Amino acid sequence: MARQLHSRLCENILKYLSHRQWVFSIPKRLRIYFMFDRSLLSKLNQCAWNVLNRHLRQAVSYEDAVAGAVIAIQSFGDFLNFNPHLHIIATDGCFYGDASFMVCPTPDAKDLEELFRYEVFKTLKAEGKISEALIENIMSWRHSGFNVYCGNAI
Repeated sequence: MARQLHSRLCENILKYLSHRQWVFSIPKRLRIYFMFDRSLLSKLNQCAWNVLNRHLRQAVSYEDAVAGAVIAIQSFGDFLNFNPHLHIIATDGCFYGDASFMVCPTPDAKDLEELFRYEVFKTLKAEGKISEALIENIMSWRHSGFNVYCGNAI
């Protein structure tokens, strides 16, 4: 199954240009909300895409810049525990104009981590899942538990 998906992505979806793998993950403290309300997983997906798309488009100096990505939601971790996180294969830049492509400068994933945290908090608060007190508590942690990983260009 994975091999078929990989072949389909390479042959029919991904353009022959540089891409990067991104992984967006959330702290253990917030995972319970996604376990019992699976509709939140698509909203988590949207949070990550909002941040990554904004980053890629801002790195390219064209108003009509368009990034591309394939996002997979994974709901388990290494030990088969519930651990919702997102694996993303994204263009390493944006298309613009008449399908020209501009590569972005090498990103710093830490820059996106804070924006991702903000998007997730905003979404969970709007859904009535968390309070301002919980947000303040998590913000006081030395390590917030949010993580954004950015792989090498491939």
